[in-house]
Amino acid sequence: MASILKVDKLDPQSGTALEIGTSGDTITVPSGATLDISASTLTPPATMPASSGVNFTALNASNLGSGTVPAARLSGIGKVLQVVTGYLDGIVSTTSTTYADTGLDADITLASTSSKVLIQATLVSCYNNAINNQGMFRIMRDDTTNLTPYPDSGAQGHIGIIYCPGEKINSTINFMFEDSPASTSSLNYSIYMACQTSGDMRMNQNDQRSYIHLMEIGA
Repeated sequence: MASILKVDKLDPQSGTALEIGTSGDTITVPSGATLDISASTLTPPATMPASSGVNFTALNASNLGSGTVPAARLSGIGKVLQVVTGYLDGIVSTTSTTYADTGLDADITLASTSSKVLIQATLVSCYNNAINNQGMFRIMRDDTTNLTPYPDSGAQGHIGIIYCPGEKINSTINFMFEDSPASTSSLNYSIYMACQTSGDMRMNQNDQRSYIHLMEIGA
């Protein structure tokens, strides 16, 4: 039968160090008992033993100094995972009514098939000299998928236009579009342009620079 020592307080015989047990011993606090060290200083070992994090309910995120939080643990907060930018210098022009690649594009590889791509384009110094006609723009994915939100019919089939009511017009066009490609392969997004019926449609007319930005938005 185990011996029971009943005392109200243990103090070291000399000094301030009190040792309980010997190396290799196991000190057990039985179920239902409370070990109150709230007013004391606890010095843990340099390496903590492996333990489940289930009961760590008050971890402060500001104390996470390293490592990567899995994307699955960040779901539902609508985060921007990456931003890619492409730009185009120099004048690009067309007189065709068939859409052609302007050369303004960017590539992105998504981290998840559930991610979306937010496309923002700034087309600088767009010039049109065709009276009562339109210069039109659209976004293409991988040069095969038209992301235009309307059927390709007549003056539709575009996401941005520059209309010339007089002799000529020079303007800057900004637009945004959201794509859901459901892919983790490399994707190319590019800007195409065309004339509605006639005219001389140009971009970067005054030797400006146009931009396209691709933002991956996590689910």
